[in-house]
Amino acid sequence: MKSNQYIYNVNYNVQDYNLCAFEARALFDDELEDKVLFTDKEVEPSVSPFLKNRIKIIYKEKTFNGILELIIEDGFKANDFMVKYVPMYNRDPNIGQGKKLSKEVGLRIYGYPSFKSPKIMLGITYYQGYWYFGYLKQNNYEWRSHKQKPYSFSSALGVNIAKVLINVASGGDTSKRLVDACCGVGTVILEGVFAGYDICGWEISPKVAEFACLNVAHYQYNAKIVTGDMKDIEEYYDAVIIDLPYNNFSHYDEEKQWNIIKHAKHIANRMIIVTATNIEEKLYEEQLKIIDYCRAEKTIKGDFTRYIWICEN
Repeated sequence: MKSNQYIYNVNYNVQDYNLCAFEARALFDDELEDKVLFTDKEVEPSVSPFLKNRIKIIYKEKTFNGILELIIEDGFKANDFMVKYVPMYNRDPNIGQGKKLSKEVGLRIYGYPSFKSPKIMLGITYYQGYWYFGYLKQNNYEWRSHKQKPYSFSSALGVNIAKVLINVASGGDTSKRLVDACCGVGTVILEGVFAGYDICGWEISPKVAEFACLNVAHYQYNAKIVTGDMKDIEEYYDAVIIDLPYNNFSHYDEEKQWNIIKHAKHIANRMIIVTATNIEEKLYEEQLKIIDYCRAEKTIKGDFTRYIWICEN
């Protein structure tokens, strides 16, 4: 049986479930009921902290031999390829024989394999009574190097949250133009550039803006960081990300924080707002439509809780 779907598997710690499900709703417009997703939407796994693997399904069969027969019948061809067994969940009964299964598939493919630098990755997997075979794309995790950026603050957002903010702001559409209106040291900017977005950062503190520029330069990325008040933003964007100042060193009182949100309404219809407290009632007072919401926690104990809101005018 041939298929045009994709199968993804995700991985997250217990405390990250809400954040992972929040991202899945934005990227796939679907609820995360398991650690496996079937969809017709193509998303690069490396833009997410949670997506591990993506297989573009070519064949779906009840038996492994059925997959082998289809490969032979179709005369499936590939050069410089590598086949990898991809366990979709921890208790996959086939994990122990993954290499054997991969070899069996590879022997039926017309072409030359490459085990050191394959140009084509192919995946075979088993999930809930069916075998799947197709083109494999894996999270390269290169973004993890951003965790060691030269300049940071203890209150800065984590890389996982930053990546999710980019995804929920854009819905996975890299043609969207984004702005981080209170960009701090550029944590969100790094993830936006890494994922291929046209993203700009504004930061009112000259010293912090300098840190953001140095972080961007450290990874040899290109992104515009403006030192200035977001009230001076004149361009209109597809989405604005606002990580409201909330640490003990912030000079922003509640009124000034709400002024930030009011100004944000003039530069984008879609707003991603990060707060340290629940501000649902006040968002309604501002006549904003809440599209989705997430309570993200850094640890199981609930340390460093952040509320993330997707709003529209």
